[in-house]
Amino acid sequence: MNNTILINPKTGQEYDDVPPTVAAKYLGVALNFIYEGLKKQKLPIGSALQSDSGRWTYNIPCARLKAYAHGTDIIQTASMIKKLFAGAERSA
Repeated sequence: MNNTILINPKTGQEYDDVPPTVAAKYLGVALNFIYEGLKKQKLPIGSALQSDSGRWTYNIPCARLKAYAHGTDIIQTASMIKKLFAGAERSA
């Protein structure tokens, strides 16, 4: 993966919220793959929300995109961490 893609050209800093076009380029997939995957909640890199007017907005946290690109399942990892903490609380 080319991490320079994730640098915002306006600020010179890494994106906090990656635009879908940049995410598609980073993952090497079609832009429609990003849009549809987020809309259908099948792509665990962020979220999509539809407004009352029908317009879609997308949120793709940079850390989640990177983790997905490197094969880390963030949702599964978070679930395991929650279970570990819940088990630790019960045994305390």
